[in-house]
Amino acid sequence: MSSITIDRNAARPLYQQIAGQFRQQIREGRLPIGAKLPAIRRLAESLGVTRLTVQTAYDELRAEGWIETAVGRGTFVARSAQPAALMDSVGQSLTPRGVLDDQPRIEQIPIVRSFAYAEPDPALAPWGTFWHAMNRLRPQGADLFRYNPPQGDASLRSALADLLRERGVEAMPDDVLVTAGVTQGISLVVQALTRPGDFIAVEEPTHLGLLSALRAFGVEPIGVRRDRHGPRLDDLERVIAQVRPRFFHVSANFRRPTGENMSPDRRRDLLRLARSAGLVLIEDDGSGLLAYDGSAPPALKAEDEDDLVIYLSGMSKVMMPGLRIGYTVAPRPLHDRLIELRRAVDFCGVPFIQQALAIFLKEGELKRHLRRIIPVYRTRRDRLLAELSAQMPPGTSWSHPGGGFTCWLTLPPGVDAGDVHRETLRRGFAFTPGDAFLTQPGPPDHLRICFAGQREGIIAEAMVVLGQVIREQMEQPAFSGTDFAPSI
Repeated sequence: MSSITIDRNAARPLYQQIAGQFRQQIREGRLPIGAKLPAIRRLAESLGVTRLTVQTAYDELRAEGWIETAVGRGTFVARSAQPAALMDSVGQSLTPRGVLDDQPRIEQIPIVRSFAYAEPDPALAPWGTFWHAMNRLRPQGADLFRYNPPQGDASLRSALADLLRERGVEAMPDDVLVTAGVTQGISLVVQALTRPGDFIAVEEPTHLGLLSALRAFGVEPIGVRRDRHGPRLDDLERVIAQVRPRFFHVSANFRRPTGENMSPDRRRDLLRLARSAGLVLIEDDGSGLLAYDGSAPPALKAEDEDDLVIYLSGMSKVMMPGLRIGYTVAPRPLHDRLIELRRAVDFCGVPFIQQALAIFLKEGELKRHLRRIIPVYRTRRDRLLAELSAQMPPGTSWSHPGGGFTCWLTLPPGVDAGDVHRETLRRGFAFTPGDAFLTQPGPPDHLRICFAGQREGIIAEAMVVLGQVIREQMEQPAFSGTDFAPSI
């Protein structure tokens, strides 16, 4: 009849247990494309559950693209459940560019659950309140579609100055430059401060968008190693002495990809070193408001008494990536130079979106939104950490993110992250190999796990599969367990 079983004592709802086992059987090929599933009535009777329970499980599988129903014939494993061509096209290049190119391909595979990209859950986006803010602007009509100042809408800059003060950054509206996301802010700073062939110091590991932007402008990133307190200053001093970097890119709060914070002492020591070396610091605070274990720490810029820190943040992580709204605070005359570059790149932002965001911020909607989403993301973070503890084999370790969307997994020595990535993808889950976050190739022993976009049940399923794949790799005849030592 069926190999589906249920556990009435488990915390997981019965319909999710049923759906999860069907997913696993489809992934493993035990239910191939076109295989017929049991009729709802018969499966319900064999399991001793209601028809509604089975119907709900089937509805979930159908919505996710695993199964399809033919009227009068029954329910079958869908053709979309195992798109081999798309699977084969992913994971061939583990460079930052290759990983970024894989994203749209993975999104076309309906049955793959992605833990590969650090994006907020679209289901939690504040669509309703933001649409309300946009509707408030209807009376202004055509004025909203005229050119905007390249520095950004004045009302939005005023609202962002208020938000910055909450982060400990004293800034007037005229000190704020609105950008098309944090990525454009980084790009403008690189154009203003560097020439092709220059060196830039970055924390190791860092994030994909930064490495991609730096290399697009012909500058060379140099990695600075980290310990549990933050960037190792002895390593930064070595980099300064060797190549004299144009700046050091750093995230003090919930840095990608580990989700960890820089310690208070390390912040102070970094600022002292920057002052003595005349080193510009670029602070990326895009995840700074997403704190799960207490209040959000202040920005590094809040402790900057020498105007050495260029501050970058944005709305992609806390609201919606598609807004393409970031903001920058930089010392003058660099601030003025960045405005000139913004004018040259795309002239200005979109007044309609910027003014709607100003309304959203001034009416306190961002704070209400954060109060709503942070408990959800905290629960998902906690479930991930619990499942890692339960499912990972000995020799595996991971970061404990205090905020943001990412966790950094270190595989047992000798297990190849690329092989794990490709095998888990074949079984329906996408992660990102750690090589993509390094300035130079290193031991292939890390994965980044982005937990924000998946429900707890999917997180649990994914960690079971990931643990199974790692164990299978350790059981391979070529595995020695001594090939590599974890680098982080």
